[in-house]
Amino acid sequence: MARGIIYLILNKQTGEKYIGNTILAMNKEWVHHIDRSKRMSSEPLHKAFRQHGVHNFMIKELDECDESEFNEKTNHWIEQYKPEYNPIQTPIIQPEPIKKEKKIELPKSKRKYNSQNLKPFNEQTRGNGKHLGLKIRGKNLETGICKDYNSAREAAMDVTGNPNANGNILSAARHYRKAYGHRWQILEEKSKKKAVFGVSKKTEQIEARYESIAAAIRDLGGSEYYTEIMRSLKNPGKYTWKDMWWFYG
Repeated sequence: MARGIIYLILNKQTGEKYIGNTILAMNKEWVHHIDRSKRMSSEPLHKAFRQHGVHNFMIKELDECDESEFNEKTNHWIEQYKPEYNPIQTPIIQPEPIKKEKKIELPKSKRKYNSQNLKPFNEQTRGNGKHLGLKIRGKNLETGICKDYNSAREAAMDVTGNPNANGNILSAARHYRKAYGHRWQILEEKSKKKAVFGVSKKTEQIEARYESIAAAIRDLGGSEYYTEIMRSLKNPGKYTWKDMWWFYG
């Protein structure tokens, strides 16, 4: 018979508590709760992690027993501590392994886009075949005239006469910045767009959905916020932008 522990998690700011049990090592159980919080678990304890910050919580062992005694022992400690984060009148059960957790996903019925409408990724959608790359647009700051190019290399050759200047132009286009007397931007085709959505930090409900990162930036901020939304997208559930966690989908 496996042996396990009964443990207490304490919110050092508010004094609110959670009682749990596990056959895992304490450090692994702690990481398990943190991972579930990052995966947008709706359990009261995991919501509190996101609200107050994990650094404001501590975990300690209360008891050790055989796995067959988990319910009896756990309910004993729940009765003693009356933990605020435990579901009311719900017995403690062994948490499922992390691998069974599902990533947050908006129900298909609420999606605002249809992936069937996206064009397949191929050479025809990327350029003319001579210099494949992202299509970009340059706006001449003196004349106001816009011109589209099949690649940054093509634009560099046209504007500067030096195709090796493509790196500077592409960097400017990714952040909607100026270079060589032009303001540059990437022309996103549907095949290259990735839909994104924002989950409110306060309500944990989806409050914003856009067909692309660029669309979100245009609506909510400006090109200077590119790194902030990307940091949130690359670290799901860890960083926010505009008081929202951001996800692809």
